[in-house]
Amino acid sequence: MPSLIEYVKEVFKKLDENHFKILRIIERNLSRYEVVPREVILSESGLGQRAEKLLQKLHEYRLIWAPMGLERGFCINYNGLDLLALKSLVDRGVIESLGRPLGVGKEADVYDALTPRGDRVAVKFFRIGRTSFKKYEKYRTSLISSHSYLAASARSASREYKALRILYPREVKVPKPVARSRHVIVTGFFQGIELASIQQLAEPMKVLGEILENVKKAVSAGVVHSDLSAYNVLITPEEDILIIDWPQWVTPKHPMARTYLRRDLSNLVKFFRRKWGIGKLPGEYLKLIEEVCGESLFNVKKPS
Repeated sequence: MPSLIEYVKEVFKKLDENHFKILRIIERNLSRYEVVPREVILSESGLGQRAEKLLQKLHEYRLIWAPMGLERGFCINYNGLDLLALKSLVDRGVIESLGRPLGVGKEADVYDALTPRGDRVAVKFFRIGRTSFKKYEKYRTSLISSHSYLAASARSASREYKALRILYPREVKVPKPVARSRHVIVTGFFQGIELASIQQLAEPMKVLGEILENVKKAVSAGVVHSDLSAYNVLITPEEDILIIDWPQWVTPKHPMARTYLRRDLSNLVKFFRRKWGIGKLPGEYLKLIEEVCGESLFNVKKPS
């Protein structure tokens, strides 16, 4: 059975501009309707009877769905949103082809891709609420407004892309931002393994120091990750770091910013102590943590 992206890539070849026009009409009107009425779609398309056949095909291809019945109206689903995003990125010359998955998570999938010039990039699809969305046919009455998941995914992509555009020029070790469309962001190609999954590090203390330095740089640039853990720090083949997953970031002026910083750094230090037996931290690390958090962390100073 083909993967979701393989299915979307196959369907992409079967669509023409009018199919995409109908998808955009449905997407645009979801801010006004929980389910976009059939007559609204037909009226705005200006395609007459052709629009009926287009809706039928889009539904057949599983790009839209009708939670209240085919005669009432339609919503777009992740398949349809994927195609709109990919169409935009292709038309803008950002990507030319999509390749293998680089990572699959609970709320996002990352794929290898090529630009028209042959450069490798990473394409990240946000998937907020996808577990429930997969079962919409079974639980359709409770998912009438499930397109809000799509809006949440688009917001997450927008926020992450904004963070990367702030951080990358400030030399914080994050993926290079390239482009965004809807719930999808494109970044420079990267490889790495989650810190949580790494079994061996040549210099774990050095890696911890790199993370602390980059957190400080990010805060200086006006960005607090707010959800930093061993699961969103990647270790490259050269044992360099890359900090990913920024959609929940806040500014240092946010009322909870210091709390988030204390929690994130405390949890990271505990992780390094537990996994690599790091005891007392060097004085410069303690000073760095104090500079970032604005105060000392009691549970950072002493081994747990």
